[in-house]
Amino acid sequence: MRFLSRQRLRTGAEFDAAFKRGARLDGRLFLLVAAPNGRTFDRLGLAVSRRVGGSVERNRARRLLRESFRRLARPAGPGVDLVVVARSGLVGCGQAEVDRELRERVQRIRRPAPMAGALPPAAR
Repeated sequence: MRFLSRQRLRTGAEFDAAFKRGARLDGRLFLLVAAPNGRTFDRLGLAVSRRVGGSVERNRARRLLRESFRRLARPAGPGVDLVVVARSGLVGCGQAEVDRELRERVQRIRRPAPMAGALPPAAR
């Protein structure tokens, strides 16, 4: 399956909206911002600055992130805008590690936060 143009955040306004109302999860390889988009599919926006490296390293980081997004199997439901801000450690990683971190971050965003003071079912 290809990474379609409709699956991309393109304008500054789309990025700004995601940053303004999105949930943030910080990780070793990247910062993930996720915001509902009112569509039936997810979209991806990439922010890869010069701190990541030269043009070769930045393009590698983009390729790794796009492929991880493409491989991400999500259940059907409301769509989410995902903005990924790459960190310099991303360039030295393999595809499997990037896939794993993206999957973990997206699962954490989809899972509701536990209520304060609530005990897990096994502890009751």
